[in-house]
Amino acid sequence: MIIEGRYLDEILRKLYSELSQSTDTFHASKGKGQDLLASKVILKDPRARISATATRGRLISALAEFCWYMSGSADLDFIRFYIQDYPPENATGSIEDAYGPRLLGTGEFGRSINQVNQVIERLREKPDTRRAVISLLEPSDLTALRTEAPCTVALQFIHRRNRLHLIAMMRSNDAYLGFPHDVFCFTMIQEFVARALGIKVGEYHHFATSLHLYEADVGRVSRYLDEGFQNPTFAMPRMPNGCQRENLEAFLDVEQCIRRGMISEADKISLPVYWKDLALVLLRHADNKMKRGTIVRGGNFSHISNPFYKNFFVKSPTALSPDGEGSLTQEEFDLGG
Repeated sequence: MIIEGRYLDEILRKLYSELSQSTDTFHASKGKGQDLLASKVILKDPRARISATATRGRLISALAEFCWYMSGSADLDFIRFYIQDYPPENATGSIEDAYGPRLLGTGEFGRSINQVNQVIERLREKPDTRRAVISLLEPSDLTALRTEAPCTVALQFIHRRNRLHLIAMMRSNDAYLGFPHDVFCFTMIQEFVARALGIKVGEYHHFATSLHLYEADVGRVSRYLDEGFQNPTFAMPRMPNGCQRENLEAFLDVEQCIRRGMISEADKISLPVYWKDLALVLLRHADNKMKRGTIVRGGNFSHISNPFYKNFFVKSPTALSPDGEGSLTQEEFDLGG
């Protein structure tokens, strides 16, 4: 089965509709559910990576997970600052199945290869290569000794028609909780790599052996579908041109200071506009978590430059009719030229 769309909500509506009709069922350790086997999802505009709905528009948690990955951290306290019930439920400290050390080779658990940099260099040397692959699943993950294993098998970057396409391969994928975050994080990495190479962002392809919906989330999916069709132009601002490695590192330093309470005022953040806006989104969460009050929250968030982000804090989703979606092609998107 192939499910494609220009923006995430278009895909989610199709995906949840198909899942609700699936006769393939399972009973896993996390509960009963139904799934689609060997499905492929294609997101035409990777910057339209987040839902415009109140139900699924989870910018802070998705952005936090991206920060966790790109910092190379496996520390649960890091991600639980943003997502309190981040699994595994009873785990503490560092977790071996975390993606960060596998992506960046930060030395945790013996991992020392920065696969993101390796992919960029390989594509620079040979743009047509089919070896620009990040491996996340390891043979040892599948042994009986491991209670958890990455759901992502690999990420493959392909340069074709002057665009950088990304293919994610998943052994298992939770359609309600995991899939939207995976799309967000992986397309952010896709855009980051494309900027480093100076080429446009292409399509995002997502393969999942088991793309599933747990029985416990069926009601949540129904509430999401009840919100109606959303704005198809709802895409994140473009990442700046050129290699963003230094800007990303500076942004991650600011994130750490925000999370540790070392930065509590917007005017203390000195970053390029794109990255500062993302930092202010995280500061908004910290302001709420640390109960800094309405005046402080409002004052800090007033510094945000792009109105796109305000949709996630004062939002009234606009429903669209099913026949009013238009017929844009990929060439008409601003995909990073």
